[in-house]
Amino acid sequence: MIKWCAYCLHYICECEPYHEFDITHGVCRDCIPRLLTLTEADQEALKPLKAFFHALQKGVHEDQVADVTAVLEDSRRLGIRPIDLMMGLLQPMLTEIGELWSRGEVTVALEHRFSAMARSLTAHFRSQLQVEAPAATPALLLFSASDNLHNLGLEMAEFFFAISGIPALVTYSPLPADEVLDLIRQYAPVTVGFSVALPGQMKLVTDLVAAARKLPRPPRHFVVGGPAVRGGLALDPAWGIQACRDLAEVQAFL
Repeated sequence: MIKWCAYCLHYICECEPYHEFDITHGVCRDCIPRLLTLTEADQEALKPLKAFFHALQKGVHEDQVADVTAVLEDSRRLGIRPIDLMMGLLQPMLTEIGELWSRGEVTVALEHRFSAMARSLTAHFRSQLQVEAPAATPALLLFSASDNLHNLGLEMAEFFFAISGIPALVTYSPLPADEVLDLIRQYAPVTVGFSVALPGQMKLVTDLVAAARKLPRPPRHFVVGGPAVRGGLALDPAWGIQACRDLAEVQAFL
């Protein structure tokens, strides 16, 4: 489920059951003081948002991807912030499309068209909003795991951390292990994260983590996210790697 605040209509997080792609109401941290005054009218305020989300879903199921201009116009009309549109609508839909594709219910072409639409929106928001350049000493380094060429999630992550004021350095394409270690050695970040598309990509991640722990200034935390994690990838506690299904969860390790 995709949880949005019933008061301010901001995206909060995804929650159980993760395999259900629909919007439910919750209360964000800023609106907790209003919790006792939650009314049916507040819950009704989510209806236009749900209708927008369901229209996007319907288009996908009918092999039609929404036009970028139309998505922008509808999101502005509903007062959806760019970051909430990306994290609370587009990102869950990418996960849903991945699951539909794995069951043979949508084509690869449709997945590519939707990704292109989402990438265009991300690029538009970056051009419209003032996002600071990566910090000289980023607290967070994010990498794509070996053979993981699905970098749209990392593009969204870079935008999310930039507007959240978190100094992060993101690399979209997989790098050789020695280059990853060189960057960790150079920046000495607090946390290093990897985007993992398939469970088999964890082998290189665990090898890199083991090598990074031997550096003079090793990171304090290692996290993994991406399609495999969102799909329920189990991690061995002995690895000392934390699974983050949502970008907001990464902030706990910074």
